[in-house]
Amino acid sequence: MKDSRPIYDIVQIGYGPVGQTNAALMGDRGHKVAVYERHSGLYALPRAGHLDHEIVRVFQGLGAAEKVMEDAFRCANYCWLNQNGETLLDIDWSQEGISGWSSDYLIYQPYLENALDAAAQGHSSVTVNFGWEAIAQETHTDYVEVTFAKGCRNEAGEYLHTGETQTVRGKYVVGADGANSFTRQSIGTELDDLGFREQWLVTDFRQKRPLSFDFDNGQICDPARPRCLFQLGKTHRRFEFMVMPGEDPKQLVSPDNVWSLVSTWFGPEDAELIRATVYTFRGANAQSWRSGRVLLAGDAAHLMPPFLGQGMCSGIRDVTNLSWKLDLVLRGLADETLLDTYMTERKPHVGDIIEQAVALGKVSCTVDEEEARQRDEAFFSGKVPPLPPFPWITHGILQDGRSELIGHLGLQARVEFQGNEGLADDVAGKGWQLICKAGVPVTLDQENSEVLAALNVHVLELDGDNGIRDIDGFYETYLADANVDAVLVRPDFYVFGVVDKQWSINDLVSDLVKQISLRPAVAG
Repeated sequence: MKDSRPIYDIVQIGYGPVGQTNAALMGDRGHKVAVYERHSGLYALPRAGHLDHEIVRVFQGLGAAEKVMEDAFRCANYCWLNQNGETLLDIDWSQEGISGWSSDYLIYQPYLENALDAAAQGHSSVTVNFGWEAIAQETHTDYVEVTFAKGCRNEAGEYLHTGETQTVRGKYVVGADGANSFTRQSIGTELDDLGFREQWLVTDFRQKRPLSFDFDNGQICDPARPRCLFQLGKTHRRFEFMVMPGEDPKQLVSPDNVWSLVSTWFGPEDAELIRATVYTFRGANAQSWRSGRVLLAGDAAHLMPPFLGQGMCSGIRDVTNLSWKLDLVLRGLADETLLDTYMTERKPHVGDIIEQAVALGKVSCTVDEEEARQRDEAFFSGKVPPLPPFPWITHGILQDGRSELIGHLGLQARVEFQGNEGLADDVAGKGWQLICKAGVPVTLDQENSEVLAALNVHVLELDGDNGIRDIDGFYETYLADANVDAVLVRPDFYVFGVVDKQWSINDLVSDLVKQISLRPAVAG
């Protein structure tokens, strides 16, 4: 007897910000997504607190950026002091990002999740099921079958199953189910430990009135007790304190202890304590991010200490990369082997970020006074090299090394098109973008024209007459500085390739077709 149960395009396990973004991205592309989350609703407490310009551009494409920005706090610098108040490191976040947004923002995660949930559930093809925990998974030739158990928390906070189960089928499964991922365990892959493990007390507060401090938004690298403080958006605050040797985490989270620790800054008349918990900060990367039709994203695939604020950002990069590739495979425009490039591109990229975060964590987590003195001396004498540039993609769906732009984030700037002004994704179209200098002929053979149409590539001809007007001249400068005539930018905003004196647009598109194994007959 034929099984009449529907097969979803995606069965997604987990619905934090990474899962919400993935559901919204796939729903935006018209795919049927069934999401299952073990919690009974959106998680109402803050965890992540930082966004950068690249991630805000993702939210812009989902129609969520405006809502996220309502409470976001633009952070201009991230400062690291020693116990004497002397600056060890000052990370400049004051610049405008290449993505069309300011470099960095601090946010209150529950407000972010409200915006992302609205973006995801705004698509009729996305269904979100709360209170279901994945308990079994079985892969078949054309689909994966996942069984979920209904659950709830009792008065003691324990998660209990009710006895009700549900089995669903999906062409692919995306596991965005966090550090203790069922999905990762189901595919039998392990986390490689990257050599960092420290416990920190994390405390969060809701401000009763506006607050400001002489030192704000940074690390205090005091060997007596490393600590840090941050805005969480415009209305909340976070203080973190390292758990020192011999301390009992259960005693540390008591309200009396928390208020004692933050008394230097404020008291109960200034803010409401909303959470105190102890986290173990660690660095790890899954050995494999994919097993056939099952893929990992976010904390299910990697973990990092929070000293760069890139944990959630990295997970959102994962699904932004994965979603356009799953879209091509599900639409029949590309072979499933395209999904192999997901880990090829993302794992080393996030690995470099974890390495930077671990290195910074070691600076902060120095608790030996002599080691701290030597650390300070190294910073003051200039023996500590500057932070390396933020990583870019070095392997995967990329043209050969014709330009330093390849694998780096592409530019988004303000343009005018057909009487409308704004950021290019909003005015000219999000997704694939072919950005061309004025006078560069966009001439393609029939097959490559069909490819651009199938991929819905937006051609931005910067001529100001019948094309796109470059309002601030940023695109013109961007192309001129790189000595290229055009760039092809992927839906995840990374530059696939360029057009120069040796390569035409036709050459560029033909290379893309070859690398993605696009099926022109289907595309046409």
